[in-house]
Amino acid sequence: PYYNMLLTNQPSMSTTSLTPPIFLQQPSISTTTTPLTPPICLPDWIQRARLYLSKRDYLECAIALASELTQSLCHVVGVDDDDAQLSWNDSFSDCIAPSDDNRAGGLSSSLLLVRIEDIVLNNVLVTVAHANTNTHDLSSPTNFRATEVTIQPGTEDSTLSDIFDAPLLSQRDVCFALGKILFELFSEVASSTFLTKSDLKTDREQAFGNLQIVGNSNENENAASALNMSSISATVGGTGQDNEQNDHMDDITFPALKRAFLSSATQTTSPTKSMKANEYLQSQQLPLSICQLVSDLLDAEEGNPYIPDTAILTLEDAQHDLGHMKRYPGRFLYDHLCPRQALEKTNLFSHMEGKLYGREHELSVLMDMVARVSLYVPSPQRKDFLCEAAFISGHSGSGKSSIIKRLVSYWDANDWSLVFCKFDRQVSPLSTLVTSFDTFFGKFVPKQVGGMVLEREPHVQETFDRMFHSIITCIDSDIFRQLCELLPRFRQLFPASMQYIQQSNVQSGFVARQNHSLSSFVIESTQDTNASSAGNVGSGKNRLLNLFHILIKAVCAGGHPFLICVEDLHWADAFTMDIITQSAGSSSVFSEEEYPRGGMILLGSFRDDEAPEEGFLMNKIKLLEQRQGNVNVTRLFVGELPLQDINKLLSFKFCLPMRHTRCLAELVYQKTRGHPIFVIEFLRSIIQRNLMTFSVKDRRWTWDDTSIDLHMISEGVVGLLTKKLMQLPYDVIETLKAVSCFGCQINVSTIELLDLGQFVPDMPKALGLAVKEGILNKAGPLFAFSHDLLRETTYSLIPIDERKLLHKKIGLSVVQDPEVADNAELCTLFVDQINICKDVDGILSPVERAFFARLNLAAGKHSIAASSYEQARGYFEAGISLLHTNPWDIQYDLCLELYEMSVVVSFMDGKVETVSSRLDVIFSNAKSFDDALNSRALSAKFLASQEQHAEAVHGVLDILLHLGEEFPKEVCLSHVIGEVKATQRFLKDITKEKILNLPTMQDVEKLNAMKFMGLLIILGNFISPMLVHLVCCRMMKLTFEFGFCEDTISGLAFASHALLHYSDDIQLASRIGRIAESLISGNLNEHSLRARLTQMSCSAKVFGEPFQATADFCLKGYNSANIVGDVDNAMLCSMLYCIAFFFSISDAVGLQRNMISFMQQMTKHKRINVLHSLMSYYDAVTALIGNGDSCSIDSRIEIKSNKELYHIANQTQNNYLMHHVIINQMYVHCYFKEYLAVANLGEKYRTHTEMNNGAKRVLDFYQIFLEGIAVLCLARDTKEEKWRKIGEEAVNTMAQLVECSTWNFENKRSLLQAELHYLNDRPTMAELSYQAAIVSAREHKFYHEEALACELYGIYLVENGNVLKGLDQLQLAIDKYKQWGATKKVDDVKNFVEACQF
Repeated sequence: PYYNMLLTNQPSMSTTSLTPPIFLQQPSISTTTTPLTPPICLPDWIQRARLYLSKRDYLECAIALASELTQSLCHVVGVDDDDAQLSWNDSFSDCIAPSDDNRAGGLSSSLLLVRIEDIVLNNVLVTVAHANTNTHDLSSPTNFRATEVTIQPGTEDSTLSDIFDAPLLSQRDVCFALGKILFELFSEVASSTFLTKSDLKTDREQAFGNLQIVGNSNENENAASALNMSSISATVGGTGQDNEQNDHMDDITFPALKRAFLSSATQTTSPTKSMKANEYLQSQQLPLSICQLVSDLLDAEEGNPYIPDTAILTLEDAQHDLGHMKRYPGRFLYDHLCPRQALEKTNLFSHMEGKLYGREHELSVLMDMVARVSLYVPSPQRKDFLCEAAFISGHSGSGKSSIIKRLVSYWDANDWSLVFCKFDRQVSPLSTLVTSFDTFFGKFVPKQVGGMVLEREPHVQETFDRMFHSIITCIDSDIFRQLCELLPRFRQLFPASMQYIQQSNVQSGFVARQNHSLSSFVIESTQDTNASSAGNVGSGKNRLLNLFHILIKAVCAGGHPFLICVEDLHWADAFTMDIITQSAGSSSVFSEEEYPRGGMILLGSFRDDEAPEEGFLMNKIKLLEQRQGNVNVTRLFVGELPLQDINKLLSFKFCLPMRHTRCLAELVYQKTRGHPIFVIEFLRSIIQRNLMTFSVKDRRWTWDDTSIDLHMISEGVVGLLTKKLMQLPYDVIETLKAVSCFGCQINVSTIELLDLGQFVPDMPKALGLAVKEGILNKAGPLFAFSHDLLRETTYSLIPIDERKLLHKKIGLSVVQDPEVADNAELCTLFVDQINICKDVDGILSPVERAFFARLNLAAGKHSIAASSYEQARGYFEAGISLLHTNPWDIQYDLCLELYEMSVVVSFMDGKVETVSSRLDVIFSNAKSFDDALNSRALSAKFLASQEQHAEAVHGVLDILLHLGEEFPKEVCLSHVIGEVKATQRFLKDITKEKILNLPTMQDVEKLNAMKFMGLLIILGNFISPMLVHLVCCRMMKLTFEFGFCEDTISGLAFASHALLHYSDDIQLASRIGRIAESLISGNLNEHSLRARLTQMSCSAKVFGEPFQATADFCLKGYNSANIVGDVDNAMLCSMLYCIAFFFSISDAVGLQRNMISFMQQMTKHKRINVLHSLMSYYDAVTALIGNGDSCSIDSRIEIKSNKELYHIANQTQNNYLMHHVIINQMYVHCYFKEYLAVANLGEKYRTHTEMNNGAKRVLDFYQIFLEGIAVLCLARDTKEEKWRKIGEEAVNTMAQLVECSTWNFENKRSLLQAELHYLNDRPTMAELSYQAAIVSAREHKFYHEEALACELYGIYLVENGNVLKGLDQLQLAIDKYKQWGATKKVDDVKNFVEACQF
């Protein structure tokens, strides 16, 4: 395009603004802050460098210079400036500054042309930094580091015609010219050029090729001597000579041998020329890599009839070689003379991690993630959270682990908090994950030297303090105990934490009490395996989820980015994946203090052929991708290595240029198809078979392509590994077989327990040999297979019919050790071995089956203590399968305990499919009622979880009857009132101190009764609230008669609720509620109690504290329930939170958003009861907002209308749901002034209450308020006396409630009084009451009720003729409804305003 521009001479772009293409320009000298000397010609640089530098320093400086020269030549031919060439038009005018000559139509003298004839030694200009003329300073190689190398054109009088007529430079020609220059550079010629002037021909064939070797061998030897002498002379006197003297010295000192090398020769001798150059450079004892580089460059001569595969024909190849020599001189520059060292550099037979090939993209993506997450270190300025999740998939042996190890080493070196976990097919996934977290926290355990505990490093102590603060502020003693059971090193890590918590308990006034064991209700083995602590269905699993949430939140708070690295996710289970993926930011609603801070990376790997697209693993990843929030999910697939990357690998491992390993790479790729582990094993194989050897003579690896091509490995990688293993000694193979039965790794302590004589005479020695052979790795006390495929291949060596026998042999080797049953790790380890073979007929004797049935029971209890419920259930089921054919007669105690534990763990894990059948077996075979007591409690909870509340209540009533506590199945109101009055008398003067000073309850039967009554008040709340009041009164009676126990707190909380409704002392009810709350705070089971009792505590708060505070209290109960894994009460607390929010906080849109989130959780956990109740409030909020169609709600949630919910409540006799449905229908109708509907619903509400023996609910006051508004308006319109009567009763009731809480009830009383005054035609009092209601609602922050008061006041004014003032009030109502977010209600008021104006 430039040539055309010049010809047309367009005025818009004059020739002065043009510059030639980049590849025709002389590279410009870059500016730098370091002072630069003027460029010198290369011969001068050679002379000076040889004078002052050692041979090694000279060589390395020459390599750097050659690299700069090659880069400069790349600029000349334009091979690395594609972007610049594509933008000539844009940059043309910027490349040359216009001069007077340009404006005159001439060309600038800076427009120069580099021809092939110019690429010679004398035209190479070198610029160095820090040059100094002081001799003592010049010995540093720094003074000879070339900062820029350029080519000086032979003429400066080039014209545009010369430039554009000149042929483009050929890379092959330039490579040949570069080879000539490098030959003279590395042979240390001390002159400006090694050619005489007569040798400088214009024809490229004569530039270097018209020289040939002449003379005999004696002459060559003499010439070599002359070269050495002349080099010394040049070194001494070369630096001070001008060009003529240099040329003259060249003529005198030029060695005969080099002149022979470069003497006249035809092109047919070109191969001889490169070979002779190679021989000459080797005679100078230069490294083989230099000799080969120069020789391969000279092979590029134009017209060469024989060009070997190793010839360098592109500058990129030359630059690649020189770059490797600069970066890795020990590998690519200097010769290797020792075969052992050469083998070590391959890393093929060592445990060192080498360079990764073909994984640049994956590493780049992951390092970008690292950069993003590194910014999210928690600080006062940054309180948000970012999680990056990456999942690497690929076939076995594709290099997933290598990528992870490379990144883990980086993270470990850069002070990240790192939890590393590798799952195994034969080890419980949860146990593996728990061990990884335990190992992480174990790093903070102070070390001991000579009995003295060493202090932590300051930065480690700071991290520990942050984590400790995060943990201790959100747990109680019970949760701490659970964490210690989960992570054994917690006891070492926090030795003072229990004392800290106990001190807090004492300061809060709570004295810990130790209950006696319950003979039939508590299973002695562990605190977590009884019916009471089993909680609700799935509580154990959910508690474990929240324990991990606490741990992850603490690590994130440690001040460092956090990494969870999990390998082999295909061996994980669904629950473990739940734990892992929840670490990426829980979808639950957390308070600001609860949410994790900082940044973390979740990095996982799995085999794609082991993870089906519709399996749990892929589904979990998809759900994580769909999760909203600061979670970015990346998927990476690691496939086979392409040929180019295999060549890079071979080049690096065998320290050879890539062109020298290209043929070998093709063979390796053909044999292995690029499978990474296959490539490595194939290379090991050909070295071990001497098909590839290191030649000391040639100073490099050598091989025969034909022999390698004939090497048969058609079996694939498994066959190759099998051959490798079979070459090991017999003892090593047998040891590896035994180790493979345990999985991918084994502890030294486990090996010591084995009866070693049954396997091999010296197993530790055999393990050492396996480590030496690279089969195993040893890290501390652990031996691990170096790759999963090695373990799988080793295990496959065991004949199928012998595998189970080997597992039995391993399991029986520890039968005589009495400590195995008490050691959790060893017990589960060896029980796993027996369980693999237990189903083979006759493999175990009856005695052995009985022994391992008991050992399975012990292993299951250990697993429960570690919260591994899935694993525990497997042990109990295995134990049941090992029982005698008639176990209830022969092994009664063992059988009962195994069945009972199976039910407990299934219940806690949420897997209840077998619970019913197991309970039936227990009830059928239990010898006494007491033997089945624990199972009966579980049965009641199970029935409740299946929505069979009536059956559950009847079951608990039967148990209590057996325990001596009888309750009527039909409860009457008078009975309840009598019991409440009696309870009121002995609670009248009660205080917290008096409660704590009561003796501890000792009677086992009464302790059991208290526990079952505590269960009954939870179950009965749904279907028989009157019964609940009787039960809590009985609990108070037993407390004062037999002493205090933990269930006393539950009784107190429910007693406050009973007093609230069935006594005339609301103040006492509120005080009892506060006492119960204070006893919860600081209790050893604080979170568990708060979760269960939040509902009852709210009752007292409504009548004694601002209603708005109730919402925060419910959210606190929700978080406590999550901490202990109590899903039922977590969902109940979330519903209570929404109710409190609905009636007290004016943010309808925010409430709707929270409701959707909670309903999603309820749907997920299948808590239909509370879902339906909350759904009634959702319907009410949506009716007020009017966005039912546009609301983004999960499609899995089937929204039901209030009419449908009413039908469900009526059909299922769910009084609790009926209560909420009616309240919400009244609420909506009242706000939209549909007063007759409100009145009818009020009548239904009273009828429903009477049908339930007058049972009262906390929200009865709101029903009274809404109905009062409606009936007073109806009385005014219809003049019916019945409406007036109901309205007056509502006013009186609300006036009584004001005495309990002015904050909550004053505005409601004033509004009802205003409507009553309006009815009674008392305008002045009505106006004052309306205004008082508005002011009170505003002051007490009930803005939605302020809006209602403004609306009713405005209607009153309009109806009484004061239209303008009324419209002003209605506008205020509109503004408040807008603030509330009730858009539909805003439209309703606006329509009324328009009607008034019309």
